[in-house]
Amino acid sequence: MTKRVLIIEDSKSVANTLSMLINEHLGFETIKGSSLEECAKLFLEYKGKFDVALLDLGLPDAQHGEIVDFVAKFDVPMIILTGSSTIEDEIKNRSKNIVDYVVKDGLYSYKYTLSIIKRIINNVNMKVLIVDDSKTFLESTKNLIEKYRLTVFTATNGKEALEILENNKNIKVILTDYYMPIMNGLEFVRSVRKNYSKDELSIIVTSVTQEKTIASKFLKCGANDFLYKGFTQEELYVRINANIEVLELFEELKNRANRDFLTNLYNRRYLFEVGNKDLKIANEKNQNFFIALIDIDKFKIINDTYGHSVGDIAIKMVATFLQNSFDDEEIVARLGGEEFCIVFANKDIDKVKDKLEELRKIFEKNSIKVDEHRLNFTISIGCCFKRFDTLDKMIQEADNGLYEAKDLGRNMVRYR
Repeated sequence: MTKRVLIIEDSKSVANTLSMLINEHLGFETIKGSSLEECAKLFLEYKGKFDVALLDLGLPDAQHGEIVDFVAKFDVPMIILTGSSTIEDEIKNRSKNIVDYVVKDGLYSYKYTLSIIKRIINNVNMKVLIVDDSKTFLESTKNLIEKYRLTVFTATNGKEALEILENNKNIKVILTDYYMPIMNGLEFVRSVRKNYSKDELSIIVTSVTQEKTIASKFLKCGANDFLYKGFTQEELYVRINANIEVLELFEELKNRANRDFLTNLYNRRYLFEVGNKDLKIANEKNQNFFIALIDIDKFKIINDTYGHSVGDIAIKMVATFLQNSFDDEEIVARLGGEEFCIVFANKDIDKVKDKLEELRKIFEKNSIKVDEHRLNFTISIGCCFKRFDTLDKMIQEADNGLYEAKDLGRNMVRYR
């Protein structure tokens, strides 16, 4: 569902510029108003369904920030638009939903606004772990971070934090103290870095220490950043945002290397790299490990009759159905051309059979619209249930099943 940003700003040039940038760079819908009265009407019209609200403090009918008091009645993150940089203390306590403020003083302020909006909306699935033996610090910092719509976990020592991390693999940022019981911050950072690299998880150290060398010690052990306690709300946000943005950049680079350009499925390189690791684990633990190959039937005829653009549509349709049919526990990859591969690790054999047969039926009933015509196509599937020591051998065996399905008339699943 498209994200929606509310802009309440009495300067048409500012509102229009923000709206254009948000549409072009983020792809979000924008709704504009220029007064408190219009804001109230828009909240009624859209039933308060806004993902972010950009609010000018000095409106014609609300010159003293009354717009904040109104929007505070709704659970909508607020970004304040102001012409003054001396209002931080007043803003911080105005509403718990105020995330940040932007001084309207040039192009960079617009870019900064976009980064905050993107951060707030993307943070819905982002998790942070705070580790500190001070419950007061844990609670106050947790409240600050949650304003950015981040999910926050807390722990009072390193040992407890490692347990939380083990059960929540998608934690992306850790804030840890230095002096803690059971396991201090340095020991904790070393333990985390045994399993998580800097491009997977960011560690920010927070401490009151006056030791001049402690920051460098942490950075050498694998911390990404160091923040002395007594930091402002704004400094905390800037540091967390900067670390998350670096992680997202790494993720984007990984995706470019691991994803197929046409379908956005995993590519052949990723399939063999991760698939062989998963197969080794399955063999060591004596767990089920299955490989399925999927091929579009009579694909050459589709290309020759309708052209390669229609062939690409068929390939994308297969990719979309595969993405919707399987979750993150399966590796779904495009091997090349019209051929796809699915890796099932530690799955029940009967459930795999049912899922593959269900997939075959989906394509049997679907079609592509080409001009005034409907193009129907089917898929054939070969699946390997035998255990081999390499992924390549399993794919070869699944390929034998695929050829068998083709020879027997296509549009069927064959198991080896």
